[in-house]
Amino acid sequence: MTIEAENVTKGKSKKSPLQPERPATELALLGLLCEGASHGYELTRHFSEDTELAQVCQLEMSLLYALLKKLEKEGLVIGHEEPVSEHKTRHVVELSEEGKQLFEKWLAQPVKRTREMRLDFLVKLYFARRRGGTEAIALVKRQYDYNLSLLNHLKEERKKLQNQESNMYTRWVLEFRMEQNEGSLRWLASCQKELAGE
Repeated sequence: MTIEAENVTKGKSKKSPLQPERPATELALLGLLCEGASHGYELTRHFSEDTELAQVCQLEMSLLYALLKKLEKEGLVIGHEEPVSEHKTRHVVELSEEGKQLFEKWLAQPVKRTREMRLDFLVKLYFARRRGGTEAIALVKRQYDYNLSLLNHLKEERKKLQNQESNMYTRWVLEFRMEQNEGSLRWLASCQKELAGE
């Protein structure tokens, strides 16, 4: 039995290297809690169909409560009971210092893979915009610079394969990634212009 199969059998499924370290839904919750303590029902409203956040990140109530419990267990959020009426309380959560640091570090870093642009980066952009134009401009600029360096790296790799027919598939993969990056760069440049008020 392989290590991977053994880990799955024991309930320890090995995480794919293609997956981000932490899902964008969890980081979105941390981002909302950066703005102040809240409770499950109030947080759920940020993910309802008519909100900006729900356009890229959807989270049902049952999963939201499960994620809050997980984040609390990990020490990223701190929960306490708050009285609502004489016989009723609600569970209120706030960000711990560790949770705040994790979110700020995540927000400041460009996404490393082009496929993460459609979820992780858009969630970052949502929170950067809530903090004001300068933060959003800085985020888009960092991502643009990163994607440009990635595109240049892919072009170098493509040059190496130019005359090697045996690497046709590898060339196709590189060209596909180049197209994705070029599209992302055009979109990021457009965002920069709008954010700068041009």
